[in-house]
Amino acid sequence: MVRRAEVPRESLLARYLEDPASHVDAYVTAGEASLADFISAFFSSPLFRLERRILALGGAASSDPQVAALAAGEDARMAAWEVVERNAHELLLTVPNTLIRTWLAVAPGELWFGSAIVATDGQIPIAARALMPFHALYSRSLLALAARRV
Repeated sequence: MVRRAEVPRESLLARYLEDPASHVDAYVTAGEASLADFISAFFSSPLFRLERRILALGGAASSDPQVAALAAGEDARMAAWEVVERNAHELLLTVPNTLIRTWLAVAPGELWFGSAIVATDGQIPIAARALMPFHALYSRSLLALAARRV
């Protein structure tokens, strides 16, 4: 079962909580995996494979070997994402030149997925706000599928 959770205050994602106008969310589910295995399962899930195909149409193609390199910490880019920061248990990504941040984390018995949409000029774009209900459902689905794969 995937549930919405408070963003852990010590996490890499927590830096975006400082701006109350930004949207920051986190979801958690039961699971046990290394960060590399979780990254691989997440970005290789059937739902995310579909997103990767859509991104490829826009010029941000990715392959399974690129996912594997990101998971292993051997590459800092995959499709539209670029690593902001990584440690033994967390990965924080950005889509360069956008407001989007993506976060994956593992903890004992837990798998985490979160995101941030960084506010500019004290607000989040209307289009991003309109997509929030879809984003919540999509986030839960991505995490559930990844948890099943690890």
